[in-house]
Amino acid sequence: MTTPRRGPGRPRKVDAGDTKAALMSAALRLFARNGYAGTSIRSIAREVGLSESVLYAHFAGKQAIFDAVLSALGPKNPLDITALGSSAPAEDDPPHYLRELVRASLEEWEQDDARLLISMMARDGLLHSSAVRDAVSAMRTQVSLLFDRWITAGLIPADLAAPEDLAMSFTGFIGLTRILHLHAEATDQDRAQARDEIRRHTETFIRVTFRD
Repeated sequence: MTTPRRGPGRPRKVDAGDTKAALMSAALRLFARNGYAGTSIRSIAREVGLSESVLYAHFAGKQAIFDAVLSALGPKNPLDITALGSSAPAEDDPPHYLRELVRASLEEWEQDDARLLISMMARDGLLHSSAVRDAVSAMRTQVSLLFDRWITAGLIPADLAAPEDLAMSFTGFIGLTRILHLHAEATDQDRAQARDEIRRHTETFIRVTFRD
């Protein structure tokens, strides 16, 4: 979603196919610079050299743009985020699937826009918004469905924990670490330590959950 920063002078025009992504990227930069409340629809449109009417052809308003940015860079369905090159890793090797899920997530969270989103939401109090709560809830629901499938298949002991509790245990520490340490202001050392802690958490979870 990242687009090159424009220089001084008249804002550049964008191709029709890139308009939505350009608006989302521009909005995120402005949200981070001026705050969500301090960013107007007009300023977002002007940032990419468009009229407000063109913006409204793509988004109903500022909240819709934020929701689109959150959908692109925030919590996701675990079946969507991974590009594992295999059609059935979830059933064939759940520990491998979880490792690849974490790897793909960390790669996405290292992107400038992804880290900028965390910083912007923390500063503006948007981490507590209904949009974020709904995104986290939807993600955990999908993760719990994965664990339910693995329990049903006998890959996880049925008496270990409910699928929802396993999903909470797996994702809770990872999500908190992202918020605390994988943001735009984090140092390289902080980010490296956070990535290491997330990987160690993943390995511990795998050893406890998949006992065989």
